[in-house]
Order: sequence, then structure tokens, then C-alpha cells
Amino acid sequence: MTSPVRNPRRRAARLTATLVLGLVASSLLAPDAVRSWADTQPAGWRRALARTWSGPTGGLARDAGLDRPLIAVRDALDSEPAVVFPVPADPKGGRVVRRASPTDPLRVLAVGDSLMLDLQYGLERILEPRPDVEIEGRGALGFGFTVPHWDWEEDVLADYSRLVAEVRPDVVVVMIGANEFEGHVLEGEALEPGSERWTEVLAERAGQAVAQWRAEGAPVYWWTTPRMRDTRFLTDDLNAIWDATTMAWGDGVTSLDSMVVLGDASGAYRDRMVDENGRLVDLRKAQGGHFHEVGADLLARQLEERLVADGWLVDD
Repeated sequence: MTSPVRNPRRRAARLTATLVLGLVASSLLAPDAVRSWADTQPAGWRRALARTWSGPTGGLARDAGLDRPLIAVRDALDSEPAVVFPVPADPKGGRVVRRASPTDPLRVLAVGDSLMLDLQYGLERILEPRPDVEIEGRGALGFGFTVPHWDWEEDVLADYSRLVAEVRPDVVVVMIGANEFEGHVLEGEALEPGSERWTEVLAERAGQAVAQWRAEGAPVYWWTTPRMRDTRFLTDDLNAIWDATTMAWGDGVTSLDSMVVLGDASGAYRDRMVDENGRLVDLRKAQGGHFHEVGADLLARQLEERLVADGWLVDD
């Protein structure tokens, strides 16, 4: 009796399914090992894809406690006692922070579009006078996750990877969203602002960008895109995407609500505010989007307060 002829396509499908199931199981049960594997991939699309996968799934595994059995086994087999160094308490319960000092200042990498260009000068005015902070501002005029002037793989992700390796930031701060409403054409495909496809592309690229920013373990503080006078900017739609990204990354990414300091009592757009001296001062520039110094400084103080609350900085 002859043996049945094996179908090579069926064997390939079974092998692919086995590999996918193995990757999913490893990501949930051993997220640290999968992240280490992702970091060893060659630079380029493979590493970006592996990090994009390992980040959110690792956060999900840790939040659900799926990695605890493996940690317990590892600790039981470890015969050497761990050396524990005192660190500031992490208010979120999972992220380890270090207290910055004049001899070892907090390295802050600021990235984004022209909104960050305005904001980074506020960061320099408010935070850099502190001896325990260094600001590296890299906002880019006209930049956007969907702006086709930059090649996403070759320019944007590669530049983020280079920046993180060069600056070695302790934290990354982000503000973006001024140029995503233009209906750009990417690879022959028109992205209608607010459409399902527009949302998919932005969500995918936001996750890939976070993977690059967090490549060395730095947490990310991501401001919501501030509401603007012109509703064409679709800031609420954008912020729904940014919020989904921060939630997917867990305590690795923190959202900062820009309208808490820029908006009125209800969080709505405003051009001006009354300062502590009772004067009416401009927050936003003529087009109703970018920031005057007062607005940028308010955002910088908002970040400083959060960094103090999270244990990175001491309160002056």
C-alpha cells in the first residue's frame, strides 16, 4: 500500500499557522524575550514591524499578568540574590524612573511638527534653566505622519531611530497634528481626512513611531493635538487615534491634555487668556493654531508638573 502524497501547500499553511500561534503565545507569556528578539532584527522594516508588534502585546501581557508564571520560574532558578537600588516610586506601578540631578540631568527629546517647533522654545525657556534638565528639540516645519514629502520608512523611522541612538533620551515628548487634514496622496492613494483609511494609516504609523521612540526604553509623553479655530484640523478625530495608541502601549506612553492649559474652563478653544497680572494676553497666533510664547510656556509648565509628579524631577 503506497503512502498518500503530501500536499506542499497544506504543509506550508500548517507551518505558517504554527509559527503565528507560537509568536502570539510567546508575546503574551514571555513579552520581554519577544521584545529582545525584536531589538535584534536588522534595521529597517523588519525591526519596525517586530517592535510595533511586541510593544502593545507586551503591555497587554503585563497588564493581564500573563508573564508572571515565567517570571516566577526564572526567579526560582536564579541562585544569586538581586541587588536592589532605591529609585523614586512609579505612580503608575510599572515604570521605573530615575531622579535627575545636575550631574546626571534628565535628557528630553522633543519631536513632532511645527506645533512642537513653537512648544520646544517654551520647553527651553521653562525647563532648561533647571540644572537637572537638557532639552533636545527636533520639531519639523511641515511634517506629518501622512505628509508624503518624507519617505516613512527611509526618512521618518530611520531618523527617529538615529535620534534615539544619538540623544539617548530619558523621556520623549511629542506634539503633532497640524498637517494631517490636507488629504495627502500616499503611493497613489488619496487619504480623505476623517475617513476609515486615513484613521488606519495614522494609527499604524503612530504605533510604529512609538516603537522607535521607545527603542531604548524611554517613556513617551504625548500631548493631545490642541483644538484650533478652524475645525478643518479635525483635532478630535486625531486625538481619538493618539488616545488609542497611548492605551495600547500602557504605562509606556502618557497622554497630556493640551486643552487643560490652552482651553477655557470647558476645554474649548480660546485665543486669549487673562494672566496672573490681570492682563489679556494672546495664547495662539493669527491663524488660530500655533502658540505664542505664553501658550508654549503653559504647556512646558504642564510637562514640568507631570515630570515632578512622576518622580523624574524635584519640585523647585
